[in-house]
Amino acid sequence: MRKKTLYLWLLAAISIPGVAQVPSGKADTTDVPRMLDEVAITGYSPATRRQYTGAVSTIPGNAINNIPMASFDQLLQGRAAGLYVASGSGQPGAAARVLIRGQATYGGSVSPLYVVDGIAVESGVFMSMNPADFESVTVLKDANATALYGSRGANGVIVINTKRGKAGDISLRFNTQHGFSQVARRHFDMMNSEERLRFEEEVGQETGRTLGAGWIFSPLNPANAALPAATQTRYAAILDSMRRINTDWQDQFLRRAAPYHEYELSASGGSESIRFYSSASYLKQEGIVKRSGLERYSFRTNLDVRAKRFSAAINTAVGYTNNDLIESENTSSGPNPIAALYYALPYEAPYVNGVLMHNGNKNQLGGAFDTREGSNALERMENSTYRVNQLKGLINTDLKYYFTDWLYASSNLGFDYRENVETRTIRPGSYSGSQDFVPGKQGMHREEMIRYYQFTATTGLTFDRTLQEKHRLTVGAFYEFNRIKYSNMSVTGYGITPGLDGTLSGVTPGSALNSFIPQVGGRKTGSALISLVGLARYLYDDKYSLNVSYRRDGSSSLPEKNRWHGFYSVGAGYDVGKESFMEGLSWINTLRVRSSYGSSAAPSAQNFAYAAGYSASRYDGSPAIVPTSTGNAEFNWEYTNTFNTGLDIELLNRRIRLVADWYNRSTKGLFLEEQLSQTSGFSSRPINAGTVRNRGVEADISGDIIRNKDLTWTAGFNIAYNKNRVMDLGGTNEFTAGTYILRVGLPVNSHYVVKWGGVDPQTGKAFYYDREGKPTSNYNVATQSVADFGSAEPRYNGGFYTRLNWKGFTADVFFTYAQDFLRYNSIEVYTLNTNSFAASNQSRRWLDRWRKPGDVTDIPSFSDTRNFTSRDLQDASYVRLRNARLSYNIPAQILKPTQFLRQATVYLQGQNLLTFTKWDGLDPEDNNGNAFFEYPSPRTITAGVSIQF
Repeated sequence: MRKKTLYLWLLAAISIPGVAQVPSGKADTTDVPRMLDEVAITGYSPATRRQYTGAVSTIPGNAINNIPMASFDQLLQGRAAGLYVASGSGQPGAAARVLIRGQATYGGSVSPLYVVDGIAVESGVFMSMNPADFESVTVLKDANATALYGSRGANGVIVINTKRGKAGDISLRFNTQHGFSQVARRHFDMMNSEERLRFEEEVGQETGRTLGAGWIFSPLNPANAALPAATQTRYAAILDSMRRINTDWQDQFLRRAAPYHEYELSASGGSESIRFYSSASYLKQEGIVKRSGLERYSFRTNLDVRAKRFSAAINTAVGYTNNDLIESENTSSGPNPIAALYYALPYEAPYVNGVLMHNGNKNQLGGAFDTREGSNALERMENSTYRVNQLKGLINTDLKYYFTDWLYASSNLGFDYRENVETRTIRPGSYSGSQDFVPGKQGMHREEMIRYYQFTATTGLTFDRTLQEKHRLTVGAFYEFNRIKYSNMSVTGYGITPGLDGTLSGVTPGSALNSFIPQVGGRKTGSALISLVGLARYLYDDKYSLNVSYRRDGSSSLPEKNRWHGFYSVGAGYDVGKESFMEGLSWINTLRVRSSYGSSAAPSAQNFAYAAGYSASRYDGSPAIVPTSTGNAEFNWEYTNTFNTGLDIELLNRRIRLVADWYNRSTKGLFLEEQLSQTSGFSSRPINAGTVRNRGVEADISGDIIRNKDLTWTAGFNIAYNKNRVMDLGGTNEFTAGTYILRVGLPVNSHYVVKWGGVDPQTGKAFYYDREGKPTSNYNVATQSVADFGSAEPRYNGGFYTRLNWKGFTADVFFTYAQDFLRYNSIEVYTLNTNSFAASNQSRRWLDRWRKPGDVTDIPSFSDTRNFTSRDLQDASYVRLRNARLSYNIPAQILKPTQFLRQATVYLQGQNLLTFTKWDGLDPEDNNGNAFFEYPSPRTITAGVSIQF
């Protein structure tokens, strides 16, 4: 008996991080949720895990509610095994890159399908939606789960169910939180004034080049040797004053504490016949970069009506955002404040007697001995705007009529609408407004309106009945119609009348004489999809389950010969724990195995890639139509087949829970561009060729380390390992795209670059390796690039957490991680360079450069040519403290005298608090494998209160 107890204690300790405790007696599990009784929302028909054989992960709404982030997709990071979320920008409201089980395409979309209350919505557009309205988020991963969505399900499906009212007295809930955001990681290793001036002087001595004032006024400069003593004294005074400037450009471009405010009010209640949930919220978040920020208003009402044989759910949501953006993010352009943060010289003083000195007024203000890159960017920031106003609406009705208790007809009609109004202005009379890129040099105003809507109608019949107490059968048949339309129109005007900037009314009518010819543009596109869907689920004796589905899609985005296609899935599950031979193993509460296989597909990002394209032009002064694309009458979907096998386990009175899956996912007919002869008049045409395989393992483990009346300590983690591999490329073995290669046998997004060899200690010149691995001083991208550096996609990712509840106090700590991948740090191409970029500020790493024979260093001589190599690849693996929260539920006896407060909680939380990484930059997280002056993710700290009336 003692050995058995010790064995159980060790098992718990190994399975869960921390110290495990097993109660001496049999625990009361009456209120412990049972894994197989959880409901997996699949979009067409709900089912418990006992009935369902697909691979799904459910994220409860309380895991993402009230987290201080404006775009809900970023909140999913680390929450589900196999779900990889990477933020490409820390700008408030920016969307994230979301992958489910790896990248299975090259030229197509990688985004999963998003479904809200049964209605498909646009991916990547979430800043106008309030995550506090979400009851749960379900991630559908395998073919059994996604085949129901046919040609839209190959990248996985994320199903969102919003909150609904419950029968009973009306309940009001008010939540508010306030705090601030700041730069999460101040890893900014640029030269200060002393270092920069010394660097300029040393480079002048070493090469004779003039980088700036440090050499111009240096006493070591031969040009200054014969100058009068008074002049040399003045030069020394200039250098001394410049050394004392040391402008902190982070203070100039970034906010030390960007305010965050959020208010939410919701009401719910009703009777058994009519229930409602309504909410309104307001969020205002200033960005950590000046001039950026987001303001959001959101409203939602969900109404449920139930009669004897009829039920209806009517869901409406409206969101409106004002989003102020920075200039030229993710580019090397000087107006990009993130780039200017690196470029600006530390000895540049931006203001003279309170006036910003830039290249347009520096002569009037006495001149400057610097490039004014920082001040020019500040001037652009002050005299331009970039705003996106977004209106987003969701409405759907879910109607059901019950012919009997086990047979009902359903109809779900929904509409997803978005309107963006984007405005950009450069004020007339400003330095920026008088530049050459502004026709007429008198300011600019641009407006673009984008309209998107998606209509979905799903009608069907569902049979759901238990026969002879052992046979649970669910059969459904549905007809679905999906229609998407997109349009945009834009106008850019010049010659802005002072005082009327910011509106089109300030634009001067253009003519051939005044150079104010406006630019206009626009486009329209759309697609339609018709689908027939069938599903069947059978559960025998709560032990054996079988799932089958079939869907036939017809899409307007394909030529007629490939327009219709069928997709299927089949899955089986076996609850081993219900067998009689398991009765002696009382410590195993659940042991279930499941497996599935099926097909799905992904549509092209282009609605008419198969058709030849034409556009308007001019010929000999007359209107004309010219061909722009060849089309391809054989164009098709990317088809995906997935096999999945999984295991569900609960141990020790359900104290330990494990969900594990192994999958093999093969995508055929990749969207590629076939290169054509230039004599054809076209450079390429779209084709389907090649195969990509994603194979991996996922595990989600959680457990209660301590569980008693006053204290509960829960911990868990999830991990996903994905091995991506190109299996076939049709008629070729490889092709390159910049610094990446698509090659059979390698992962998608494999790095392809010349291998860095180091620095020759005798000459100070860089050397490289050729394809045979031999060192060489030659550099040739075409003949020396190799693919020895892995991929930009992490091989491992996931999250882990711990939660402690004690007498009303709750402490939550949540980490996310991504491991085993490299990113290009392209910022160093500009901050560790010898060409014209060296006139801008440079990295401190230059201080360790080679100077004389015998120096051992990894930084070449300044006179050596700077080339792009594997030296610019860096390990971007990270572990991030994503969220930490401490809350306290005020005891009911304290609230009772108020006679109106039912519940009150106060809390303090931090988002993105710590990052552990080797990455040499502000933020290791990225959505494209290339660091290029992106807006870094902020750290946000808030305090709040949630009150229920």
